[in-house]
Amino acid sequence: MGAGHDGAARNLAQQLRAQGHDAVIEDFLASAPLGIGSALRSGYEFELRHVPSAYEASYRLWYRVPWLSRLLAVVVTMLTRRRLLRWVSKFEPTVVVSTYPLATICLGRLRRRGRLGVPVVNFITDFGVHPLWVHPGVDVNLAIHEGSAMEANRLSKRPSIACGPAVPLRFEQSQLPPRSVVREQLGLGDDQRAVLVVAGSWGVGSILETWAEISSDERFVPVVVCGRDEKLRERLRRHAERKGSQSRILGWTNDMPALMAACDVLVENAGGLTSLEALRAGLPVVSYQPIAGHGRHNTQRMHDAGVSRLASDRRSLHSALEALTVDCAERREQVEAGRAIFRDSPTDLILSAGPAYASAPAGARTARRAVRVTMGGLLAAALGWAGLTSGVAMATEAGAGVLQPPAGIQTVAYFGVSLSTAEASDPRIGGDLLALDATAVVDAPTAFQAAAPLRTFVAEGLTIDDGGASSLGASGPVAPATLDNGPPWQQAASDARAAGQISADLSVAVSQSVPGRQLNAWDLTQSDAYHLKLVVPNHVLHPEAVAIKVAPRQVYLVDGLASNPNSLNVYLRRLLVATRTEGILPAPLSSLG
Repeated sequence: MGAGHDGAARNLAQQLRAQGHDAVIEDFLASAPLGIGSALRSGYEFELRHVPSAYEASYRLWYRVPWLSRLLAVVVTMLTRRRLLRWVSKFEPTVVVSTYPLATICLGRLRRRGRLGVPVVNFITDFGVHPLWVHPGVDVNLAIHEGSAMEANRLSKRPSIACGPAVPLRFEQSQLPPRSVVREQLGLGDDQRAVLVVAGSWGVGSILETWAEISSDERFVPVVVCGRDEKLRERLRRHAERKGSQSRILGWTNDMPALMAACDVLVENAGGLTSLEALRAGLPVVSYQPIAGHGRHNTQRMHDAGVSRLASDRRSLHSALEALTVDCAERREQVEAGRAIFRDSPTDLILSAGPAYASAPAGARTARRAVRVTMGGLLAAALGWAGLTSGVAMATEAGAGVLQPPAGIQTVAYFGVSLSTAEASDPRIGGDLLALDATAVVDAPTAFQAAAPLRTFVAEGLTIDDGGASSLGASGPVAPATLDNGPPWQQAASDARAAGQISADLSVAVSQSVPGRQLNAWDLTQSDAYHLKLVVPNHVLHPEAVAIKVAPRQVYLVDGLASNPNSLNVYLRRLLVATRTEGILPAPLSSLG
């Protein structure tokens, strides 16, 4: 799900192999059918980036309604148990280790019901222990701090041991590269206070604001790692250039030990794997503007444990940086507290504690309980389905996770026109689109049937967006009905693949999709897989309408599919007049950013 869970699994496996044991890593999300795991991963990233309040609410929900955790365990186990048990049967392990909450509740349920005959160790990668992090069927919990172990024991009533994080030896202070060498490579002077700023592998959070707060004080030089978010990196680079800042703006890197050796303090926002690596490297940690849910939980627990400092505003951030970027008692005390949590070898405890604490599986449940749990499972499944479909649709229609008008441009409106085959073949319509500077939105059948005229318009400057796999053309359905009426994951995959077909038919790169329907989590997954950007219009304009009203900074889709060439020709000309009357500059959907 995130680099923290994956990183912990990799580190544990590497340590076990180094001790002479076989270790196999399986992605738990891959055990779910129908692409549900990929949709869940995309939906999770989507929430963190665009609707953090929804993620915060869902994170807190499990505390307020704890019985939902049991229902979720039922649903997750129903979806994943077959492949998961197949993995166990194939490898025949001595112990199974989970580093991810949903895997934990599934393994715990299987273990408790007697379906899994080997011990299960739950390795909790967070300081904050969420209710979904534990299950009473797990044999033993391993936690990274004493407070986390106590919380895991309270929630699960199972043995819980504090062993410290699973961090590679290369982050050990004695293993770091020479500080002077790395600082010279980064162009840092001996007297400059370097602040390492991270936001996980996805670059999530208020990183631009954090950079601005740090760089506003010339005593500090931000060294920002943007993860895999190249857009964030480019935005920061432009801001740094305009400001004349001495910042170092970096993308994805595998050399975090070197950066930690060179810098004086780490600023982070989630209490994730990078902060744990910094603790082992002896680099003081400051948490600022934590992300929703687990970010706020982790950073508060780390602050309470004395291993990091949580800054609540700009003044407290500068105060923390001032104290922790120089050698002083406060810095030394925090560094020592962080290093003290690395107390035992997690792998030794996995090999010994798992079998030692193995519990006998519970017997079969009564028929009444089975019915109750099944009904609850169906309810949880319905709620989950609503979140993946209607919930995502509501958020995207509000503008989350889709292309938006660029900031600072106040006089432009953005237009796309969905076309039938007859309209796409009409030279009048092509001329209207070019005059309006609008994007033609066509589905795969229309692109195939009207390829010749559309190629002519493209040569004159017309932009094309993917309108999906099928739609209603002028003469009715133009593609098999199963493409539109199938399950949402199939429809999303078909619509995303259509972009490649349209690109091939029209000899033009199509990089945006305008499905013209409610979006769901599978659309987010498939658009990412096919490197497409999603466009959701603010307004749909109908050619039969008498009044035309447009406004700047809005995205419009003209519904040509419900019209005909003559009516659409008249409407597009009226629309062009309306934009000029309102002083609005029309632009194609490709101008969205």
